[in-house]
Amino acid sequence: MATTPSALPEAVLAAISAGKNIIRAYREHLGYAIEDVAVTSGLTVEEIELIETGHRFDKGYRDRLARALGLPEGTFVEDSDIPDAA
Repeated sequence: MATTPSALPEAVLAAISAGKNIIRAYREHLGYAIEDVAVTSGLTVEEIELIETGHRFDKGYRDRLARALGLPEGTFVEDSDIPDAA
């Protein structure tokens, strides 16, 4: 189930419009520090930073971030023009 733009909270939409990555926008909107999400998702701070700056990781990484933020899997849809980080 992918999130459609109309389903995004207004604060997240505003952050995305200002140029923030959707994952970072959600994380900040929900009040989580990157370190908290790293612990909850099992990813490293460095991996999350790369993802939040637009590097592509496989769907499993994005789903782990969604779960760590309390969002449904598939929330973060992959963009095909983003460079690979791993």
